[in-house]
Amino acid sequence: MDLLNTSISYSIDGAGNTSSIIAGIRGESEGRLTITANITIYPADLDKEATFDDLSKKQLFALATKKLPDLLPDLTYTNYQFFVQNDTPVRVTAYSNLSNNGNYITLNSTLDQSDFKDKSIGSIGYEDVKAAVKTILNQEFPAS
Repeated sequence: MDLLNTSISYSIDGAGNTSSIIAGIRGESEGRLTITANITIYPADLDKEATFDDLSKKQLFALATKKLPDLLPDLTYTNYQFFVQNDTPVRVTAYSNLSNNGNYITLNSTLDQSDFKDKSIGSIGYEDVKAAVKTILNQEFPAS
């Protein structure tokens, strides 16, 4: 999945020092997954001697994208919706999100029959949807 950096936001403390950075991320994978995220980078995420002011936008984005896969297993599935043609389910979209420690992620996943090998899409349930999304995320983000 190609990820784009949509924003970099600096948080400045009372002494004028950068205390954290929020990197905006957006990505889409063949119409199957759409992810938007705001990932917070803290001083503990930096190399020992580095400061936020030492890092370029590209380096900050790399740090944020490195954190993203570790956060994906904590997504909460808020809803899923079936799309029906001629009274037959043809695909399902799962909506998930995360709001945790300054990180915000929204993931929309569109699944079809090919994502459910052992069941008809009309008979799948919540755990089946979660498992299918996890499989796709593992392909897109091997560390997730």
